[in-house]
Amino acid sequence: MTERILYFDCFSGIAGDMTLGALLDLGADRADLEKALRTLPLSDWSLEVDVERRGGLRGLNVQVWISGQKEGPAVSDHGTEAGSDHAHGHAGAHHEGDGHHDPQEHHHGEHRHYADIVAIIEGGNLPAPVVKSALAAFRILAEAEAHVHGVSLEDVHFHEVGAVDSIIDIVGVSWCIWNLGVTRVECAPIPLGRGFIKCAHGRVPLPAPATLEITRGLEVIDAGLDRELVTPTGAAFIKAWAQAVGPIPAMRVDRVGWGFGDAEFPDRPNALRLILGERKAAEESMFVLETNIDDTTPELAGYLLERLLESGANDAWIVPIYMKKNRPSFTVCALVKAGKRVPLENVILTESSAIGVRHFPVERTCLERVSVQVETPWGPVSVKTGLRAGQVVNVAPEFEECAALSRSTGIPLKSIYQHAITAYLSDDGVDDGSL
Repeated sequence: MTERILYFDCFSGIAGDMTLGALLDLGADRADLEKALRTLPLSDWSLEVDVERRGGLRGLNVQVWISGQKEGPAVSDHGTEAGSDHAHGHAGAHHEGDGHHDPQEHHHGEHRHYADIVAIIEGGNLPAPVVKSALAAFRILAEAEAHVHGVSLEDVHFHEVGAVDSIIDIVGVSWCIWNLGVTRVECAPIPLGRGFIKCAHGRVPLPAPATLEITRGLEVIDAGLDRELVTPTGAAFIKAWAQAVGPIPAMRVDRVGWGFGDAEFPDRPNALRLILGERKAAEESMFVLETNIDDTTPELAGYLLERLLESGANDAWIVPIYMKKNRPSFTVCALVKAGKRVPLENVILTESSAIGVRHFPVERTCLERVSVQVETPWGPVSVKTGLRAGQVVNVAPEFEECAALSRSTGIPLKSIYQHAITAYLSDDGVDDGSL
């Protein structure tokens, strides 16, 4: 199986608009991106994309304009600039005396709660993987804000204008990664700056509290600059999507994209470099975890299964059994990668009444998987194909995308499935004996 890897070489930090610029420079389709973003229930915004040169390097500078103004941070009413780029791509980080606009200038008396933002992201006509990844990143932002300010997730809310900028950045980046066919995200160690920024309640130290909260568990380094280099949005991208943080992985480099910020730095270009490449996925050691449970409720068992999948299990299942004294019981099982064995054992031991977990290594043979997009009468659908020795032996439409179309159109799910498979077979056009 071939992996398509996106590596964030964030030597000068990472922000939402810089990431969007670098992805467009990699070849993500701008026209299709704007078409997708226009399906969101948002109005009066536009993207400005400029080709620029910094220190002899060519790249793209992307800016979001809302109601005729260039925007940046989504400012939380709880006090810090939250949910987006503090510096709108490093354009000064709202340092005192730098001459940039104060985050309090754009309150407008309107706010969006976390639930409102979720509804907006789910309300667009977007592919299911895009919605899923965008919601994951925004939830990380909101949870960090809630933790920093000691409020509930439901109580986190953002100023209207900055929230729109955040949504455009996060959904736009999610869409571009999907559009480029990325299957794995990795990132260099995250460089954090020092100093102070202004927020609604005064000065706060860098890294910004929400940014630092998000980077818990990630590898960070000192950037050596008294500037904000990593924004909450940029940190959330890595926390939500990166499978690894460290050196550049072994791969065949395909393309390189550059996204610029606005400020000038004394010792480096203010840029984000994204590297897109491919490699043959190595066969990974897998483990099966299992434990027998005879003293819990179906509700807790179902929740345990969900937690295992959310925590990275490749698969998880429950098998009914009878144990001693003829007790109806069940075995909880999970298929996991070697590196996730201990964390997923912890899930089983903390979320159930089990006092032990069995684990044993297994080998498996996998089909090469390729996803293609087809058109149905009700909208585009991704179709997953499985190949063995170069021949397609399995075809399956993406369930979540088909289900979303079914809910929005009222067309039976099975009909959408059938049309998606028919569209794939019609587009294939090669009679080589494969599906």
